[in-house]
Amino acid sequence: MRMTIADRFKALFANDEYDYWFKHFTDEEKKLRRMDSWELAKVIQEETGSTGDSSKRIVAEHLLQVRLVKLQNRATYIGIVFGLLGIVIGAFLNKLLQ
Repeated sequence: MRMTIADRFKALFANDEYDYWFKHFTDEEKKLRRMDSWELAKVIQEETGSTGDSSKRIVAEHLLQVRLVKLQNRATYIGIVFGLLGIVIGAFLNKLLQ
């Protein structure tokens, strides 16, 4: 797991430094956040077959849905930009041809 400068800075001001680093390296949600889509799909598949606690599956599904929404939003924003550019170019060409 990668340690960023922000993590080191937070540890400097933590009440209990050992407790901070333990939570940092054992946090399941951080591990899930750093996984790619295929790894998240494996976690969902593994947790679906088990009959125990399904909290890990729920978090993995949520993170996967968040990533999909970000991809869809990016495509929508690109479509909006191209649409606005088309409107401006169309108005310019209309004014030029009249």
